[in-house]
Amino acid sequence: MNLSIDNALHGIAELQRDRIGPAVGDSFAAQMARLSCLLLRISANWVDDAVELRVEENAAIRDLLGEAAVLLDAPLTKRLQEASGSSDPGLRISVLDVENHRLRGLLIEAQAAVEGRASDPAASSLDQRIWQFLEGTEAKRAPRE
Repeated sequence: MNLSIDNALHGIAELQRDRIGPAVGDSFAAQMARLSCLLLRISANWVDDAVELRVEENAAIRDLLGEAAVLLDAPLTKRLQEASGSSDPGLRISVLDVENHRLRGLLIEAQAAVEGRASDPAASSLDQRIWQFLEGTEAKRAPRE
């Protein structure tokens, strides 16, 4: 097994759970050891998932922006088309987060414009897909043990 941040955090959590926690006599300290073990596992999983989650999320937003560009008017259409054809500028989490923030800002603009066309069935359908995407995104970003 290669040493990586997620592997190291999982290893520390296991050590704390299996060796250190049981040896702690004070009930408060033992509870804090169990809590820190949980936090280590959550952090390890976050590190392991971070890039994949952001890359997938950015791609999904670009797809939604491309769909919105077809339904909306200039000048927003041009910005949405450009964003839908863009790619992630790198794979560092900080870089992906900046890109995600930029794309989400455009998605908010697009959704507001789409919601203004409630009588258009295609716009209503896209609005629903945007809401489903946002709900799914929050579920995927929820901490896992």
